[in-house]
Amino acid sequence: MKFHYLPLLCFIPLLTSCKNVRIASGADDNFIHLPEEINTKPISPEKSLFPTPVGGYWIYRLVNTKGDQEKVVAQPRRIVEGVEAVVLTSAQISGPPREELFKITSQEITHLSSTGGNDKVTMKPPMPLLQFPLNFDKSIAWQGGVLVRGSLVPSKGHSRLKAIEKVTVPAGTFTAYRVDSILETTTSGGASTYWTTRWFAPGVGMVKVRYIVNNPNQPNQLFLKELTSYKL
Repeated sequence: MKFHYLPLLCFIPLLTSCKNVRIASGADDNFIHLPEEINTKPISPEKSLFPTPVGGYWIYRLVNTKGDQEKVVAQPRRIVEGVEAVVLTSAQISGPPREELFKITSQEITHLSSTGGNDKVTMKPPMPLLQFPLNFDKSIAWQGGVLVRGSLVPSKGHSRLKAIEKVTVPAGTFTAYRVDSILETTTSGGASTYWTTRWFAPGVGMVKVRYIVNNPNQPNQLFLKELTSYKL
């Protein structure tokens, strides 16, 4: 079985149209850039890093892909396998609509599953992305499986809050928390690695997301999206 999904936010993008990039193998520090502005003093702690009011939406510009825009809309929460899940739906100009499920509480932000077209990717157990209170450079380890088309793919990974950075995107300049994640999966076809960096702006949500994907017998690929507008 081959596993070519990206099961971290917007986790089933059309990666076959992404730009090939060269990155070093090994430690994740090899792909993460050195920020121009960095500090570890929490900002606006009273504001949510991932607000999801029903009907709120974010519109992103997609870079290095055939589609040029994606709209993500917050839906009513629902119970999934005993967990109250935040439901986000998204659609691009081309490609099937997708659905993303997260658990967002005062203790953590956790990824549950992604669905796009006929494909569904489920994290078992859910993979934590960020924990509160905030702790910079503390690695949150995860081990389990990724359920794809009825098959559980052995997986492991970790996430960490790395820095606070000034991020400029079409929607403006934001002071944002940068969260780095790595997911490694192993199938009969070999090992795949998925590097993800997300920038969360207090009171806004994700203003920028970057993925780098390394699949067996396939060049490294880059996928990037940047916030152009939002309404909460």
